[in-house]
Amino acid sequence: MTEKKTTLSVPGAYLPLLEDIRLLKSDEQNPNRTTVKQREQIWRSLSKYGWTYPLIVDKDGVFADGEQRAEVLREHGEFFAPVLRLAVSDVDRRMLRQILNKLKGTHNRELDAAEFKRIAELGARFPKAGDGLPRLFISSRCINLISELLEYKVDVKERDHAVDALRYALKLQVAAPLHAFRFG
Repeated sequence: MTEKKTTLSVPGAYLPLLEDIRLLKSDEQNPNRTTVKQREQIWRSLSKYGWTYPLIVDKDGVFADGEQRAEVLREHGEFFAPVLRLAVSDVDRRMLRQILNKLKGTHNRELDAAEFKRIAELGARFPKAGDGLPRLFISSRCINLISELLEYKVDVKERDHAVDALRYALKLQVAAPLHAFRFG
């Protein structure tokens, strides 16, 4: 009988990739940082959905992607995760880290709005703030959306597709200058 190494869900294809994350290494130079709130969200996501993609390291076990997830795991007493080891140079590992930290696709405004509408209709709940009103948390990694929010003008139709998709999906009315909102 095999011992279960993790309480998190691991897809069958990832089972052979399970490794003890305590043996992985950080170069202590990862420019990506997470807040306490983001770390809590990472843990909630891992707890709910399990491993949707593995940690990525070089052949020596130095992180290219997933260092924050590994730290969150250790904080919660989880020590095994799927790890994809790549035979890449240190330069390529660092480049891969930069790319994976920043990689973003482009979104079709109508499809974005439809997706947010489906999420709302399916009962997705936004966390409530101290005043009891629901809030939508926007990660500081969503640099394009934050940039659009800060520059958004209702009557100007340029560089606004993410904001408009969000507005249309959530049926929002812009009641205050968007620069007054805080982003985390």
